Amino acid sequence: MATTIAATLVLAVAAASCGPGPAPQPPAPEPEPEQVVQVNATGEPVDLAQILVPGRVTVVDFWATWCAGCAIVDEKLHAAIAGERAVVVRKIDIGDGDTPVARQHKVGALPHVRIYDRTGNLRYVLAGNDAMTAGEAALTLAAEP
Repeated sequence: MATTIAATLVLAVAAASCGPGPAPQPPAPEPEPEQVVQVNATGEPVDLAQILVPGRVTVVDFWATWCAGCAIVDEKLHAAIAGERAVVVRKIDIGDGDTPVARQHKVGALPHVRIYDRTGNLRYVLAGNDAMTAGEAALTLAAEP
């Protein structure tokens, strides 16, 4: 009889431990990407495909410290996209202009901005004064379904 009671207890414990268990936890949400990131050391090459942010409009801003127009574009761009999570900026420092990254991406004149849609397609190339409209162009792409 003791054997029967022991066997019954073992079966009861085993059955209780085979229940559904804790509910699976949903996956943690992806962290928000930083809105503005400097991606290279001055003049160093950059693989554009690696810096695009899937699901976001990515503004690639080629710039240099000596470029006064770049500073103005930067200020206007940041003002336009402030708080817009669908747009990110990836900054590439081309240095003196005759650097590996400038040659790699054929950047001659500054300011120079390229804007990619959420799927990574290049939609705008804005150089010189046209770069002043980068913020508005990025917001237009962010508004697309």
